[in-house]
Amino acid sequence: MDPKEILKKYYHFAVVGVSQNKEKYGYKIFSRLKERGYDVFGVSPIYSRVDDIKLYRDLEDIRHPIDCVVFVCAKEHVYEYIGEMRGLGIRYAWMQPNTYDDKLLEYIREYGITPILACALVETS
Repeated sequence: MDPKEILKKYYHFAVVGVSQNKEKYGYKIFSRLKERGYDVFGVSPIYSRVDDIKLYRDLEDIRHPIDCVVFVCAKEHVYEYIGEMRGLGIRYAWMQPNTYDDKLLEYIREYGITPILACALVETS
């Protein structure tokens, strides 16, 4: 599925790798999606809040529907969340540039999840 189609069709996103640092992409992408009116949940193993918004330690802690997970973290951390995505029925993994390699993409597809390879900041500008 095309990134623009995802943004038109779905409204519930989780962002893995949210940062409190406003210069980091994890913060920028989380904020941009919220500004654009999407229902966005942040996931961070480090921070519990950003801009007074609760963050979650993992996807299973989010008690709301999620259509797509946006990954803004090192590729080695993505593996931890793919099983959760499958268990929760989340079908799309939005992979920011430099968050994946061919081995990870194959792993994601083996779980029946469709990777979206695009920059969320570019696609929402």
